[in-house]
Amino acid sequence: MKTFRQLRSNPKFNPIMLVVFALIAAIAGYFIITSEAAPPPPPTIYLTPTPQTFAVNTTFSVQVRENSSTTTVNAVQANFSYPANLVDFVSISTTGTAFTTDAPSSGGAGSVSIARGIIGTLTGDQLIATVTFKTKTVGGTANMVFTTGTALVSSTTNQNILGSLAATGSGSYIIDATAPTVSVSAPANGASINAGTNVTVTATATDDTSVSSVEILIDGVLRTTLTASPYNYTWNTAGVALGAHTIQARAFDPYGNSATSSTVNVTLADQTAPSSSITAPTSGSNLRATVTVNATASDNVGGTGVNRVEFYVDSVLKGTDTTSPYSFAWDTTTALNGSRSLTVRAYDNATPANVGTSTAVTVTVDNQVPTAPGNFRTTASTLTSISLAWNASTDNIGVTGYRIQRGGVTVATVTTLSYNDSGLAPGTSYNYTVAALDAAGNISTLSSLTASTIAPKPGDLNGDNLVNITDLSILLANWGTSNAVSDINKDGTVNIFDLSILLSNYGT
Repeated sequence: MKTFRQLRSNPKFNPIMLVVFALIAAIAGYFIITSEAAPPPPPTIYLTPTPQTFAVNTTFSVQVRENSSTTTVNAVQANFSYPANLVDFVSISTTGTAFTTDAPSSGGAGSVSIARGIIGTLTGDQLIATVTFKTKTVGGTANMVFTTGTALVSSTTNQNILGSLAATGSGSYIIDATAPTVSVSAPANGASINAGTNVTVTATATDDTSVSSVEILIDGVLRTTLTASPYNYTWNTAGVALGAHTIQARAFDPYGNSATSSTVNVTLADQTAPSSSITAPTSGSNLRATVTVNATASDNVGGTGVNRVEFYVDSVLKGTDTTSPYSFAWDTTTALNGSRSLTVRAYDNATPANVGTSTAVTVTVDNQVPTAPGNFRTTASTLTSISLAWNASTDNIGVTGYRIQRGGVTVATVTTLSYNDSGLAPGTSYNYTVAALDAAGNISTLSSLTASTIAPKPGDLNGDNLVNITDLSILLANWGTSNAVSDINKDGTVNIFDLSILLSNYGT
């Protein structure tokens, strides 16, 4: 054999290939060692599937299987017990088993015995038989345990290869006959709930296994089914009749067990105050004498309706109206002059009544009249106008204007201390009054005078208070007619007599 040094001196030697061969040898050695270190599992007889949970009165099946691993077997005896107080034996089926030779098999009275064989041999995991049971009406854990006589027989030695019953796999099957516990935690029993609102109904539920669903019932009617905690339901009470109502919850587990909570009694009541507002007078108004205070009021949807509206002045009750439209005649002379606050309170028909108070309206009461305008006088007169003037009036709050009347008829309202009354007849006397006004409509005592327009001069035809060539021209232009302006003596014709009158006053 060549040494490593001789190999290296060989020109055909490749050191990388040497490394690769070394790795392959190491991996192969590892698998050989580990395969030798992992022995096959020991032989067993077992039940499957397990554990499982079932409802009462439920039929279920259990497979009885064996695993001889690498040992060849040709016969098996599977004996196991079951609690007869929890489950009933139904049947044994050998459908699908590789052990084709029947031997006596039986079940009942708390035990099952199965014997099977095969002409030939079997290895590995094999179905022995399928056993069917039915749960009873009581709950508990049905433990099924292999008993004496259980054996897995080697086809070579014809001996039991299990060693002991410790090599078997028992089964555990739970029968759930326990109902969930459930309660309604909100709203509280005896609670009064505001009508027309959304109310959260909350239920709690627990179970020894799990809760599959919770139903919410109101007045015995199913409203919703909830499948996950938290179990909350929003109850819209709009349109629901006022009065007593019941709430319950019903919980279910996956195995058909159910429970219903105790009843929660609630009262749906009108707990919302009516809305109200004053529509007249408006805030900032100045008031005097008797005024009408108007208000509107309305109750919530589903409420009991408006019972009455009360009217308050500075928080003192002054009047009540039970019929819409709501109003109150307020005699302001019973109140002090100055700023006053008006509010209304609307009551509904609930017991006790809900009360809604309006936003306050601030007004000014003014029943004090201004002083009479002083020194009422005439400052100028023309043929067709009279100029009037007076001294200012005073008022506790303020004068807003002056009203001028001629012959008892109002001709103007001004804010100044003078007025020119025009369009009057020449040479005519007029009776005037002036009164001061305030914002509340109070009117002062009248100040009076009589004044006249200037009388026209005979022959002053154009009204400029001069008799001159212009007037003569007008008269001559209307000579021989019935022109009323040029007919100075009013005899029906413009003639020599009118000319004489004009010339007598010419130049004046």
